Amino acid sequence: MKGRILISIEGINGTLSCSTQEEMREYIETMEKFDLIGELGLPAASELEVMPKAGRGRLFANIDWKISTTTNTSIDPFPDLKIQIVKEIVNTGGAINVDEIPLDTGKEISAEEFHNTLLQAQESNSVSMVAAGDADVKEEDQPPLKKQKLIRSKEIVLIDVRNTFEHAIGHFIHPTSDRVLMYCTGGIRCVKASAMLKQRGVEDVSHLSGGIHRYLEKYGKNGFYKGKVFVFDQRVALDADQLRGKDQQHQQKDVVGKCIECYRPYDEISGANLCTVCRDLILICPSCRNRLHEFHCDRHQSWKHAYFTFLERFTSDELQTQKEKLQLLHDYSYLPATKHKNVRKTLRKQMEKIDARLNDLKEGNAIVEQNARRRCRTCFESDNICDGRCWGFWKHSQSPQEQSGNGMTLMPIMEVKVGDRVTVGPNWNETRLGSRGSEEDPRLGTVVDIKSWASGGDDLDCVAVKWDKSHDCSRRRNSSGTEAKVEIYRWGVVARNGQRMYDVSRLITRDGESSAR
Repeated sequence: MKGRILISIEGINGTLSCSTQEEMREYIETMEKFDLIGELGLPAASELEVMPKAGRGRLFANIDWKISTTTNTSIDPFPDLKIQIVKEIVNTGGAINVDEIPLDTGKEISAEEFHNTLLQAQESNSVSMVAAGDADVKEEDQPPLKKQKLIRSKEIVLIDVRNTFEHAIGHFIHPTSDRVLMYCTGGIRCVKASAMLKQRGVEDVSHLSGGIHRYLEKYGKNGFYKGKVFVFDQRVALDADQLRGKDQQHQQKDVVGKCIECYRPYDEISGANLCTVCRDLILICPSCRNRLHEFHCDRHQSWKHAYFTFLERFTSDELQTQKEKLQLLHDYSYLPATKHKNVRKTLRKQMEKIDARLNDLKEGNAIVEQNARRRCRTCFESDNICDGRCWGFWKHSQSPQEQSGNGMTLMPIMEVKVGDRVTVGPNWNETRLGSRGSEEDPRLGTVVDIKSWASGGDDLDCVAVKWDKSHDCSRRRNSSGTEAKVEIYRWGVVARNGQRMYDVSRLITRDGESSAR
C-alpha cells in the first residue's frame, strides 16, 4: 500500500491507495479487528489511573472509511508510503487544545440533514449571494475567488473551511437562513474550525459529517455541491462521478472555477501555477499563462504590476516604477501598521531587493535580460530545466519534455552518505539559496539525512545539510545566529532536459574519503 498518514496525540488521519478493491477491503477488515490491548497487553496496574473499558483496544472499530476509485489506471495516487508524526492533524498553531475538541466542537450532521437544510433555504429564500465587503455589487460581476465566503444580508451562514484554491474549483452554491453550516473535504478540518467558532461565542454551529466526500456519495451531481473536489494526491481533483468511480464518457462537466486573469471558466489546478508573492495555487488558463512570466492570486492582484520574484527582465526605469508602487502600497494600503506587520515587511524586503538590483545594474555587475525565460517559482530554475511541478505530488506529473531529454542516458545518482562534508554544488542558485560563500569563508556543512525530494519516490535524490555557520543568504536562512539550521537540497533530482541537479557537492580528500574538516 502507498499513501500519506499523519499521527498526533489528536489521532490519526491519512489516505492510502492499493491496486485492487479486494486489497482495500482486506486492509480495512484487518484494521477494524486490531486490538491494541490484545496485541500488547495492559500496562502494569500501578501505571493505570483508570482501568480501560472492554473494547477500548479496538482503536479502528468505528472509523468513517471513505473509499474512492480511479478509472485512469495510469495514475498511481501516491509514489510511496509516508508516515509522519505531527503536533496537530489540522494545524491551528496550538489555538485549539486536544482536550477541548470533544467539548467545544459543533454538531455533526448527516449528508441528508445538510442537504435538506439547503433545500429548505432554497425554497424559502431568494437571497442573492455576494462577497463579504462588496454587498452592493452583483455576484456575476465579482472576481471568481472573492465569492469564497458567502453572506446573507444578516450574517455569514455557510462556511467553506478549505483552502482558497479548493473552493475555487468546487463548492456548495446556496446559503442557509439562520444556522451556521460548515463543510470541508472529509469532515476533519470542520471539527477544529467549529470548536474555534463556539469558543468565540457562536452557539448554533453544525458541520457536514464525512465532508463533501460523503455528500457526493449520497447525492452526486444532483445535490447542491458543484464542481470538483481537491484530493491531495496525483489525481489532483475529482468531480462527483469520478469520486464514485463512474465512467465519464459523454458526461457534461460542471466548471465553477474561473481563470484569475480573464475570468473564463477554467478549473484545472497545476503545481506550476503559483502566486509569485505567497505561492498559493491559482487557476490560470493556458492562454493567459502563456503571456505572463509571473502570476498573482486574488489577494495580491493589486501587486501584479509592482511585485515580481525575478527582476532580470526589467530596466532601471521599470524597477524604479515598481518600487514607487510598492511604497504606495506600504504607506497607504496596509494600515494600521500593527495589523499588517508581515505584509508591510514583505513589501519592504521587495523594495530592498529592487534597490540591490538597481545598484548591480548601475555598477555594471548585471545586465537587463528582456528575453529571459520563465522560471519556476519553487526551485527558481528556468522552464527548460523545470516546468514548475517540482514540489509535492506534482513532481511525478511529468510533462513530455522531461523524459531523459534529447536521447540522453540518465546517469545514476552520485554516492553520498550521512556524515559526508559538502559545500555549494554546480546547480547552487544564489537567488533561491543565498550566498555561495568565498574562498576565505567557504560555505561548509554536513549531510545529516538522505531522502526523496518533495513528496517522495523511488530515488533518494535530496540531502539534508546542517551548515557549520550562517552566511549572508536568502530568506530561507536564519541569519540571526552563528549556527545555521538544517536545510534540504537537491542531490540528483532529474530536470526536464534529463540532467541531474546537485545543489551541493561532496568535499573529497586525497585518500578519496569525504573531508571531515
